[in-house]
Amino acid sequence: MMAAYHYSDSIYAVCGRIDTTAFNDFIVRATAFAEEHPKDTLAPGMLYRAGVGSMILAKSADRDGNMAARARNAKRALAIFNQFQEQYPDLDQARLCYWQRAIVYDDILGDWRSAESEYRDFITRYPDDSLTPQFRDYLELLGKSESELSSMYDEQ
Repeated sequence: MMAAYHYSDSIYAVCGRIDTTAFNDFIVRATAFAEEHPKDTLAPGMLYRAGVGSMILAKSADRDGNMAARARNAKRALAIFNQFQEQYPDLDQARLCYWQRAIVYDDILGDWRSAESEYRDFITRYPDDSLTPQFRDYLELLGKSESELSSMYDEQ
């Protein structure tokens, strides 16, 4: 099953192409495995990768103009990252689920208010984390237009 993920991810990384069938197959199988065998040591990593795979499919659908697939895969990614945090709250990847959801909200769905909420939740829960300063910076940029961002960088 992990081979299917690595194959799909490598095609995406190298060619920028998505094998939607392979990604979907992996996501379905990985989430089912995590639900059926939640204590298996492979389950958390597979579930997390299923969330990332859903994000990749959503971004691909967005580039292709397939809004229904974008919404469906974004919603699936959000659900998987929520499930991960519920099932494995003590694992390091659980804290990264805030970041992944913020990316889904901001970059894929254009919902910067929900992205802001995810970043703020992370900052509140992990004030001393090494990612906290980066997320504070992201908060300053959320909701800004390209021209606003460009002028901010020009001033620096």
